[in-house]
Amino acid sequence: MIWQGRGFGRNIWDRLQKISPVEFLIMVMVKEKPCYGYEIINNIKEKFEGFWEVKAGVIYPALSRLEERGLIQGTKEESERGPSRKRYEVTPLGEDALRNIAEKFDREIDFFQHFVGFVDNHLCAGFDRYAQKRTHFMAKRIEQLAKLAKNYATAFLPSEEILPTLRKLKMQLESELKSIDTAIKRLEQESSREPPKRIKVE
Repeated sequence: MIWQGRGFGRNIWDRLQKISPVEFLIMVMVKEKPCYGYEIINNIKEKFEGFWEVKAGVIYPALSRLEERGLIQGTKEESERGPSRKRYEVTPLGEDALRNIAEKFDREIDFFQHFVGFVDNHLCAGFDRYAQKRTHFMAKRIEQLAKLAKNYATAFLPSEEILPTLRKLKMQLESELKSIDTAIKRLEQESSREPPKRIKVE
């Protein structure tokens, strides 16, 4: 990991309920749906594939800490295939902790996005390979982000805000598409004006 110690990215977890990022992920998962420990591990592996190889030795101690603090509750269930296992769900105290974090988390996300944008611009200007990799990454994310914006608007906004928000999103996308179309046409024209390459005959 790049960030270590009590530096960037740690303040929110120190201030809010003393919950670590791993514990926060667990609580979000079990709030959405009660889970077994192995399900939590598999979900994290799927979501963070290529970035983070989560270990059982990290998740199960985190589950124990959260349970000891009353933020989640584990219920033992008998299994036909082996020993009993625990299904975890968030408690009312855990709900309050998540609500407390959610009320302040957007500020942390905004700061992080500004931080990444600032660094991105400078690194792209100085390192060609980094710039190329980031360009491909952002191109792949455009469709995903547009879908997320649409889905979030229809799922979470008050009914009177959905239509204006979707119209604004449509206008922004159309504007960007026009800009991209202009760039494509310019590049096509420049390409058509290039003289054909001569083939050297041996």
